[in-house]
Amino acid sequence: MKRTIFVLLILLLAVGMLFAEGQRESEKALKVLIGGHAIEEADAWEYIISTFENKHGVDVDYELIGFEGYRDKLVTSFSAGVPLDVVLCNLIGDTGDFASRGWLEPIDDRLAGWEGTDQIWEKLWEAVSYKGKRYGIPWFTDCRLLLYNYELFEKAGLDPNKPPKTWEELVDYAVKLTDPDKGIYGYGVSGNASLINTCGYYIFVLSNGGQVLSDDYSEALINSKEAVEALKFYTDLYTKYKVSPPGTLSMGEDEYRTLMAQGKIAMAVGGPWSIPLIEMANPDIKGKYGFAPHPANKGKKSGTFFGGWYFAMGSKSHNKDLAWEFLTHVTSYDTWMYWAGRYGGPLPTRKDVIRDAAVYKMDPWPAIIDGFKGAHSVEPIKPIFIIWTELYTMVQQVLLEELTAEEAAEIYKVKIDKIIEEQM
Repeated sequence: MKRTIFVLLILLLAVGMLFAEGQRESEKALKVLIGGHAIEEADAWEYIISTFENKHGVDVDYELIGFEGYRDKLVTSFSAGVPLDVVLCNLIGDTGDFASRGWLEPIDDRLAGWEGTDQIWEKLWEAVSYKGKRYGIPWFTDCRLLLYNYELFEKAGLDPNKPPKTWEELVDYAVKLTDPDKGIYGYGVSGNASLINTCGYYIFVLSNGGQVLSDDYSEALINSKEAVEALKFYTDLYTKYKVSPPGTLSMGEDEYRTLMAQGKIAMAVGGPWSIPLIEMANPDIKGKYGFAPHPANKGKKSGTFFGGWYFAMGSKSHNKDLAWEFLTHVTSYDTWMYWAGRYGGPLPTRKDVIRDAAVYKMDPWPAIIDGFKGAHSVEPIKPIFIIWTELYTMVQQVLLEELTAEEAAEIYKVKIDKIIEEQM
């Protein structure tokens, strides 16, 4: 009996030691969420993460999630208290929302000793800051421009070296490029129920000298003359001029990029992220598409805004030192040089990579980089995503011809002003 008890004690001790070791190992593992277009770039992420695992002798439990639904996944996980170690966040709006709820860890002390801090474009630090603290490292950035198909221009008798510069020219070109019998359309209006819809509308507002919110973010300006003109023109491309396809209300940038690769859409909003993805959809399109400043209303300047993604550390992470190592690994010079060599895009947030990687000296990158340098920043306020949801709902109602542009602007100004009053 004593021998049996002794053996049981030894077994229990061994199990306990294994459990403790397992606990220690699990504490070393990282829980990482990466969204956006990550699924299409899964092989690259597997390489980048396995390099980190081999270097540090740890496991990374990572999940790649598509653009649609990714933010909902973050909000659900954070709200449930899941101890996420590292997450990819959107430069447009996530910081104010997530940091105000205590979900992200401020990293200013760590940034003070990091070699890459001075290499990040200065204007991007504002997008990851909330109440004077920085909450992440910008990973890639972008600006939205006119993406267009050279071959479709040539078939329509248009010079691909002379893309449209004004709204008047945009309509003229788009009408000439549209051939419904062949399923070809001149311009893709983002009409789906997503933030991409708002992005398209926002560019037209900026390119008419307008603003969505006042300078102090205290009220909506979407009922201004400039903003109403932009809303009307943007939606007229679909409802009046018929240059956007019948499925416009369920389409956005991703769908139009694929259709452009197939020779079915001539012009749409695109950006640095489009480069690897459009060539994945059709390798033969390489060298047959390009970018230009998005057309502006006559007498106005082309307007755009910068966006992108950044890596942040969850405030409930149990492995903050290791999470920091992961942040600096994925945003390092070496990781970005690998990415640039493999995909040729999107636009790095690191100035040294843009300087050293040969691809960023070749077309169409100089135009993209110039566009980024002059791009506006999206209003860095807590309820920006709620406001943008109202904006794409507004655009949809005009596309459906349920409201005129003037009616919609007045109705949604009241709604947005109320959101600002309640949440600011």
